[in-house]
Amino acid sequence: MPHKAQFPTLAPRGAPPPIGETPGGEIAVQFLTSTEEFARLAPEWNRLHARAAAASVFNSWLFQYQWWQVYGAGQPLRILAALERGETVGLLALYIQKVVMLGVPVRVLRFVGSGGDTHPDDLGPVLAPGREHAVASKLARAALRLSGFDVTVLSDIDPASVFAQALEEAAAEARRASLSEVSERIAYIDLPGSWPEFLKSMSSDRRTRLKKARRQCEAAHALRFFVWNDAGGLDTAIDRLVELHRKRWSEAGGSGSFASAEYIEFHRQTMKSAFARGWLRLYCLELDGAIAAVTYCYRFRNRIFLMQAGFDPELAKSNPGKVLLGCALEHAIGEGNEVFDFLKGEHRYKDQLATGHRATRGVRVFRNTLGGIAYRLRRVLLPQWKARLLRRPPPKLMT
Repeated sequence: MPHKAQFPTLAPRGAPPPIGETPGGEIAVQFLTSTEEFARLAPEWNRLHARAAAASVFNSWLFQYQWWQVYGAGQPLRILAALERGETVGLLALYIQKVVMLGVPVRVLRFVGSGGDTHPDDLGPVLAPGREHAVASKLARAALRLSGFDVTVLSDIDPASVFAQALEEAAAEARRASLSEVSERIAYIDLPGSWPEFLKSMSSDRRTRLKKARRQCEAAHALRFFVWNDAGGLDTAIDRLVELHRKRWSEAGGSGSFASAEYIEFHRQTMKSAFARGWLRLYCLELDGAIAAVTYCYRFRNRIFLMQAGFDPELAKSNPGKVLLGCALEHAIGEGNEVFDFLKGEHRYKDQLATGHRATRGVRVFRNTLGGIAYRLRRVLLPQWKARLLRRPPPKLMT
């Protein structure tokens, strides 16, 4: 029997009736606005996320709720829950971010999980399998009917999700100007069944370099590769990751990651929750008894997703970052994973190793308000004019 959600008991007092309901009452979209309601959604969200075709670590309740705990304070929360005959068939968490552009206050409707100094990929609603198009359409229409915002900016939508298309169609129905574009081009490696097969698939030069780097590192140091498995000592591993990431990027000109207390706290708590779910992979390279490199990844549905990494620049001659990446790939293959996904971020080594690329999507929908006009000028028209003037490629989605 289908699981019956109890969302009507979660609705805030005085809330308007469900929006987006069809005449036959088949799908209704209800909105929730409090952190307490967000917390109580965990069982429903986890159940739906486990079944959804377009699911990622980043649209899980684990990731989104923890993001809201750290970054959401004081911002209006808008969670849309789609119900069909009492069963939860879609969930979408949004919030309204207030910014100033060209001296004008602008209210931006965004995904929970995006904004601040975090930049996740593969966002979007969780949708019941077999009902994706109908539910995505209801959620998109409901989102655009919400009040209190000037522009909808939903970026980094999972390419497997139908939500980007549904949002474009909803904007056209509402006769609102919209802009659909690629958010990020992401490199990935299709993993073969064994490490020898992977090495064989590489060019002779790259294979030789990978083997040589590990061989030289082993000759110079007592080397140990391992995946962190100590829940009690997880804070120690995270602290070392932060330290190594900062050291590595201070040598290379700086990085926005692990730069704020909020960023560190968010990832610390998310890593702990993911560890308990079996999703976390902290690949570690120890040289002469000290951890010299850490690569922070998630494992989800037989795919490895690379989040961040760091290594000791004082040991750069031993190539700890390159050696660890090779060890991580070998472990990922041995674990039976099918894909090693590099997520966003342009680095030459990603394209050199990649066997394919995928593109996340972004959709912006504009209201004809002063804030909407200011946003469109600042984030769309001015960058386009500048690109044309300088004869450069069109700019990427700017949130």
